[in-house]
Amino acid sequence: MSLLLYRTTWLLASPFILLWSLQQMITRRGGVTYLRERLGLGSTTADHATPIWFHAASVGEVRLASPLIDAQLKDGVLITCNTPEAKRLVLSTWGNAVTVCYCPLDYSPSVRNFIARQDPKVIFVVETEIWPELYVQCHQRGIAIYIVNGRISDKTFRSRLARQWIYPPALGQVTAVWARETQDAERFIALGCAPEKVCTAGSIKMTRRTHTQRPNNPLPHRRFTLAISTHPGEEMIVSEVWREVSGGDLLVIIPRHPPRVSDIVKTLASRGLEVASDRHATANSADVLIVDTVGEVDAYCAHASFVFVGGSMVDAGGHNVFEPASWGKSIIVGPHTRNFAAEVEYLASKDAISIVVTAEQLLESWRAHTHNHAFRLQREHNTQEAHSALPDKVGDYIDLVDEAVQAHV
Repeated sequence: MSLLLYRTTWLLASPFILLWSLQQMITRRGGVTYLRERLGLGSTTADHATPIWFHAASVGEVRLASPLIDAQLKDGVLITCNTPEAKRLVLSTWGNAVTVCYCPLDYSPSVRNFIARQDPKVIFVVETEIWPELYVQCHQRGIAIYIVNGRISDKTFRSRLARQWIYPPALGQVTAVWARETQDAERFIALGCAPEKVCTAGSIKMTRRTHTQRPNNPLPHRRFTLAISTHPGEEMIVSEVWREVSGGDLLVIIPRHPPRVSDIVKTLASRGLEVASDRHATANSADVLIVDTVGEVDAYCAHASFVFVGGSMVDAGGHNVFEPASWGKSIIVGPHTRNFAAEVEYLASKDAISIVVTAEQLLESWRAHTHNHAFRLQREHNTQEAHSALPDKVGDYIDLVDEAVQAHV
């Protein structure tokens, strides 16, 4: 697809894009700032130079890029996101140490105004955010483009639209692709990236994570079991399993999208559960606590009895199992883990994760984790051993980013 045709398509789709953006602004609590910045109208201007630009579309990408961002703070960092949850996580993590705003939608004027306002020198795109307008304009302005932990999903690779029209003109502009696996590297080349620009750097997700200190227990007065990154439908499944098994632990749920908290509270309360969304109200009678911020996942993972990782009992592709694994926790996931297939397979090979297919299997696994202390201790030991054996891919990627920054900034 020529760039002119691509731009024309975006213009024709504008009514639908605007309606979708309004829906995101309201349901995900982005406010008017979300709409304005996504349309390239009055994006935040840095108070200081931000030559290093990280684009981390959502919460998962922000977490993935966190150590790389930490290593570059002294040189001035701009972070762009696509979702309000991701932007809130950036603000809670780095505050004024970085400049953060929403990435403009792929309209020519929006992208052009944004780049002119921010004036970056190099962009590190985390995983798979490939936009022709953005890439072409970055290339025209002399902004180096690096794809970090690059991956191409099966669905994208099978898409004729992506293969023939969208990806080739975009990937022709990149400076380098650091692919997570050999298959991903081959797919980037097949989709139009020059072979000499692609290397297999390994998955930054398949890395051991070093914690400098254990966070404070957010619930020192209660033992609790944790379900993180849950999607619609999973809260009901998990709460019913928890109620059947019981054991006295509080059930803590951290949904993938915090704006859903009030709906989850109402749904579970209608099932006869005592549900709280304020952790200070859980000391006595509450059965379930719904946490409305993604920024506290680490603290809850560090102190939970065990952890269920969501997006896996419904077909959402799963989420990062190494977050709880880094704290040595026993982990349960459902069958839908394609986005983290290698990570789940690795933990399974070390007997460090429980993979269930049905609600009945989830119930049995939950029962074993709750009542079989020896089982849980052995699983925790296996998890700790598996995590400590991982390579230090974070260090490798920090070195790659350092080299790129020195070359372009």
